[in-house]
Amino acid sequence: MRPTPTDAAIEFAALDPGALPPALVEQARLVWADRVRTEYQSIQIATRFLGEALAAGEPLDVSRAVAETIDEEIRHAELCGRMCAALGGRAPAPRDVAAPLADLREVPLDERVLASAISLFLIAEAFSVGYLLDLEARADHPVTRAVLAAIAGDETEHEAFGPELVARKLRDLPAAKRAAWRGFTGRLVRGHLDRAEQVLARVPAEDRSLDRWPEPERATLGLLGEVRLALLCQRTYKERLAPALEKLGLG
Repeated sequence: MRPTPTDAAIEFAALDPGALPPALVEQARLVWADRVRTEYQSIQIATRFLGEALAAGEPLDVSRAVAETIDEEIRHAELCGRMCAALGGRAPAPRDVAAPLADLREVPLDERVLASAISLFLIAEAFSVGYLLDLEARADHPVTRAVLAAIAGDETEHEAFGPELVARKLRDLPAAKRAAWRGFTGRLVRGHLDRAEQVLARVPAEDRSLDRWPEPERATLGLLGEVRLALLCQRTYKERLAPALEKLGLG
């Protein structure tokens, strides 16, 4: 994908890894390389979702939104790769991160569409936006901040798309099926919250607040420590995701 003018204007050469703590730079190389992998997986999942939406006869505005998401996820993979390279790391190639998706052919098409809408566009994007906005607000290096802002801006649009699609798909379902989807949603959310609670169980109660974990050096490179990440998970659920799920009858 050719860089957009905004992406092309990011001066990655201005990110000098030699001016930063070596151990933190090494961690950042690994994290940004892993973000390439997760973005690649997002491309795969969104691409499958586009095919499912078309096969299920979803309105063209849904297909357009998913197609735009695919384009943006490709952009994010490229940005993460360039960030990794700017830090002196080796950005993984597609062949390095490629992995088969689960075979869902036995699942009815309409259920696949709704499951993808909930898992990708409702839950995953909500948590992703919460983490990205926190990092963007605290990153004091212009390169890191520009990359985070580019990704966060796209993800915020994805997050807004999810509730609209899920609400429409749930609207005509009988109560028993809506209850089943509420259980499905709860299990996905619980996975995120359980991981956060496992981390915070090792942290004294008086230290379970974001202001106790400012992490300025980590933020410079777009990193989150595990405790701050766990606290952000809880805050994102409470402030962003829970209200949306309650409105949809999935809370």
